[in-house]
Amino acid sequence: MYNPDSSSGSGSASDFDFRSAAKPDSKQFYSYKTIEAPVRTKIAVGACRFYASLTPCSEESEARSFLSAVKEELPGATHHAYAYRLGMGDNLLARYDDDGEPAGTAGPPMLGVLEKADITNVIVVGTRYFGGVKLGIGGLVRAYRSCAEAGVDAARICTREFKSRLAIRVSYDYLGGVIREVEAAEGEILRFNYGQEVFLEIEVPMRNVQGLPGRIAAASRGEAEISGMQ
Repeated sequence: MYNPDSSSGSGSASDFDFRSAAKPDSKQFYSYKTIEAPVRTKIAVGACRFYASLTPCSEESEARSFLSAVKEELPGATHHAYAYRLGMGDNLLARYDDDGEPAGTAGPPMLGVLEKADITNVIVVGTRYFGGVKLGIGGLVRAYRSCAEAGVDAARICTREFKSRLAIRVSYDYLGGVIREVEAAEGEILRFNYGQEVFLEIEVPMRNVQGLPGRIAAASRGEAEISGMQ
């Protein structure tokens, strides 16, 4: 899984190991750059038309679904090459495909544009409509690179935080104190489940995760339990 907004683990508030949640890989990453919303641009290279379609995504399945949607939205195109990056650091996944263009002329140059922009959790699809004149190997490389650059230039780049989704079980007596600690850690309470005790589903920025177990333990006198959701 390459979703930066999730992590895993289990244990109580007093002994829960947050090291894996706070360190998605060997280097600590607390934020990443991506695009804010889907975008599509069009450029002409000689007699050929190129469309760059980009969208943010966090899973390979999302990237492939977007590719399928682009093919439906732009039918009759000669090629739908693509490149995408998911995750960061040791967890980075990069994929590309030339979709029938000469090897290395479409996917790699587009992937290079994503790398140069230092954005991840994004896919770019380069759609080509053949205009009757061949561009040659060098021309194709330049065309697909320019296509991806136009798409990235049109997109709004944003910074998003890595977050950890966690569950907390706490008695009603200490619920208020636990909620205050979650809010102090800039966490968001996504869901309450009321029973004999209260179960909370929360999402917390990873930069604030490590100190949370101790604060929750103090707020609940060691009775609250916290575990990873995924």
